[in-house]
Amino acid sequence: MRRFDSCGLYLALDRQRRQRQLSWAEVARQTGVSVSTLRRTEQGGRMEVDGMLAMVGWLDEAVETFVKDTDW
Repeated sequence: MRRFDSCGLYLALDRQRRQRQLSWAEVARQTGVSVSTLRRTEQGGRMEVDGMLAMVGWLDEAVETFVKDTDW
């Protein structure tokens, strides 16, 4: 089974945020998603497709970068 890796997305967002020297509020503004959505991503929570696409787009990555195979 394949599953979206929201924790991996969060780590990539955080890495890029630190490189760009941005706050989470600035990332939220630039991606168009709320800070609470970014926090939910950190915890592996569910997210809406539009928000996920906005975050992945901000990273300039392909969605497939954050899809992984799981055993369950």
